Amino acid sequence: MGIGAAFTTGVLGLNAFAAQVGHISDNLANVGTIGYKRVDTSFQSFVTRSTPTLHDPGGVTANPVFRNSTGGSVVASDNTTSVAIADGVGFIPTKLPSVTNGTANFTSSPQHYTRAGDFTLDANGYLVNTTGEYLLGMQEQTTYQEDIPNSPSLASLVGVRVDPTVYRSVPGVASSTIDYNANFPAGAAIDTTAAANTPDTGSYVTSQVQFFDTVGNARTLQITYVKTADDTWTVATQPTYGATYEPQVLGFTTQPTITLGGVTDLTFNSAGALTLATPAQIDFDVDWSTAVAGTGVAPPPPTLPTQTITLDYGEPASGTTAATGSTMYAGTTLEVRSVDDQTGQPPGSFQKASIDKDGYVIFSYSNGEAKKTYRVPLITFNNADKLVRTSGSVFVGDDLNAGPPIAKWPGEGDAGRVIPSSFEQSNVDLGEELTKLIVAQRAYSSNGKVITTSDEMIQEVLNLKR
Repeated sequence: MGIGAAFTTGVLGLNAFAAQVGHISDNLANVGTIGYKRVDTSFQSFVTRSTPTLHDPGGVTANPVFRNSTGGSVVASDNTTSVAIADGVGFIPTKLPSVTNGTANFTSSPQHYTRAGDFTLDANGYLVNTTGEYLLGMQEQTTYQEDIPNSPSLASLVGVRVDPTVYRSVPGVASSTIDYNANFPAGAAIDTTAAANTPDTGSYVTSQVQFFDTVGNARTLQITYVKTADDTWTVATQPTYGATYEPQVLGFTTQPTITLGGVTDLTFNSAGALTLATPAQIDFDVDWSTAVAGTGVAPPPPTLPTQTITLDYGEPASGTTAATGSTMYAGTTLEVRSVDDQTGQPPGSFQKASIDKDGYVIFSYSNGEAKKTYRVPLITFNNADKLVRTSGSVFVGDDLNAGPPIAKWPGEGDAGRVIPSSFEQSNVDLGEELTKLIVAQRAYSSNGKVITTSDEMIQEVLNLKR
């Protein structure tokens, strides 16, 4: 048994270390592959018979050990839709669907998992990585409402896409609150008569405020303020001052009906600051149903509820000194310091996509809007090292060996953190692999030596008959 068994053991050794060299070669070939997980080798002795007084050589077997749950180095990228996972064992959900006329069909595609997070927008608006895998996420339930369910669900995932029929543009938003900061001239004359529906010369100032209507069209509201007392400026309205001086939206041949919501006066104290006696806000209620646009002016929006535009003139004084609000200091002209629309937006067109640290896919638009349209969960397993590998640094679930997939939000449990604008390198250590390669080569040669020695010994036995 001794010489023959040694011969067999040598052959098994050759096979085992040849398998290790194969694993090492795969690792070395993929040292630069994004999201690649290395394969180590586990050697196990093969025993035929072993007692306290007798041992027959058995040999060795080599099995692959997959390091799917071991992270690689994270490298920064200038691609805003690339992501890496750090400090966790989560995987990014993907699929490889069929595509017909630019639309992907995910229903018949098997579920995949990957750590290759180098996603970019393809020609059809989908986020796809360099291996062709399509990113999956949970979509908002109502367009632009960012109402993504609180709990991630693998069954609810859809392809992340800048859908040309939905997300290529964002509608305008009607203005509702505008911060208005100005200095009203203390040197203006006080209006004493309105007999001719006209304020006295030098007693009024005019200001224009930009806002957006109910469909996002840019409009200009013109307001005339009349000084009616030493400490008071009043918005000029009919019937006292006539149509010429009442608030109006420029560019309309027939004006929308504009009424003031209660307060029409701004009052100031002796220090020139807004007082607490009167709210420092004036509401302009715009009823578009009567409006007829002039030449070259966008038509009014369809019949919709009256639009209320609140001009906030700033914080009143808490004592005798001016705070951050509008003032009444010396001068004869109105000085508008700032007009800041807090709510209105014009329509916007899609500019770029990005993924943040919480897994939200954010679509940014030309009007400054940024919408969280999808959220990408991370998928964990009880034993991710037992997942089935396929081409493209992609894994397929294996409930029996790896456990069922569990969807979690980034940062939850052992899922890991999402690092935006980054990607994960291979977890292969080049120096370590080269060292293992040298050892494997020496071991392979040594097992070959066992075979040649065993052959020589068998030849000696055969020569005994001569």
